[in-house]
Amino acid sequence: MTGFDEPEQRPRTLSAVTVVLTAAAGAIDVVTYFAFNQVFASTMTGNLVMLGLGLGQGDWPQILDNVCAIAGYCGGLIAGTVFCGLAMRRWPWRNAVGATLTFELALLLLLGGFWYGVDGDSPLVQWKVVVLVVGSGLAMGVQAAAVRYVGPAGTPTSFMSGTITNWVSSLVELHKPFTWNWNSPLRLLAVIAAAGGNAVVQRFAPDWSFVAPVVLVLVAIVLMAVVTRANSGGLTAGEPQFAPDPREEVPDADAHEEADGDAGVTAGPVHGRVLGLDGHARPAVLTLVSDGGEQVARVHTEVDGTYQLDPPGSGDFMLVCTPHRMGGRAARPRAVLISVDGRPVVHDLVLGAAPGESDHEPVPT
Repeated sequence: MTGFDEPEQRPRTLSAVTVVLTAAAGAIDVVTYFAFNQVFASTMTGNLVMLGLGLGQGDWPQILDNVCAIAGYCGGLIAGTVFCGLAMRRWPWRNAVGATLTFELALLLLLGGFWYGVDGDSPLVQWKVVVLVVGSGLAMGVQAAAVRYVGPAGTPTSFMSGTITNWVSSLVELHKPFTWNWNSPLRLLAVIAAAGGNAVVQRFAPDWSFVAPVVLVLVAIVLMAVVTRANSGGLTAGEPQFAPDPREEVPDADAHEEADGDAGVTAGPVHGRVLGLDGHARPAVLTLVSDGGEQVARVHTEVDGTYQLDPPGSGDFMLVCTPHRMGGRAARPRAVLISVDGRPVVHDLVLGAAPGESDHEPVPT
């Protein structure tokens, strides 16, 4: 489910975050379905279909209901994306996602306070259900914006049609090696179980049905805190860079074209090969980091394991080699210090060997 340039600790916990949040989406959809003319807080496909149905039948109350739900969700997407983006200017992506989910929890708590606090005698009672649907959609939009940084785009916690499509198709793709993905079926089961369970609660104790999604989001925040704690060392602010599927890897020609077009580069290129212990080429991401901690160049290996990086100038740089995950556990990344001047620097790396056995010294040519 997850794929990053930097290997993640606790990947199963990250996967569990998405499963729990999917359950939260299913649980809150039950609340809004029963409360507000069969609309959903998170499942926009159903709302769009119902909106079209309302337009076709001239059912203006239905149209208004679905517009409220869709507007709330879109507003949440905007708010969540902006919030998470601002957080990632200062914090690593894991912290930013955790903060955004906490923002979602705060919205749900405020919404729950309003829902339970407005009684039949209040002048706000006529707005009670509208606030519930718009507010729930807002919270689910914030959640969807945050989850975009937990796994590759296309696997949100409310887009079950896409989940089914990607999972079932991946099981019968004859042109790729077979891989089993537990996350997709678990999310499908989670949304069914959460919706079914909260429907029972809605039937026998409707006042408690709003509690389930709040508790599930709280559980997801705790799990995200575990991930953040496990990956607390050596982090920088910003969002993750998702590594491509190595089965579909193609040479990153854009990096070479951009490098060829830079007339101001005076330092020699850094190039070489990335190999495994068996001597075969290994797909990897090569990153060049300046002594100030800034990423100055980044490229994927070619099919034969070769790479070339063009530093912006002379000096000392950290060369970080992060292998792609090829099934099972990924090999450990390698980081070596290299010195760059006006001459090309050749540096080969062998992944999987003990420290001190895998790197050849830079060979100026």
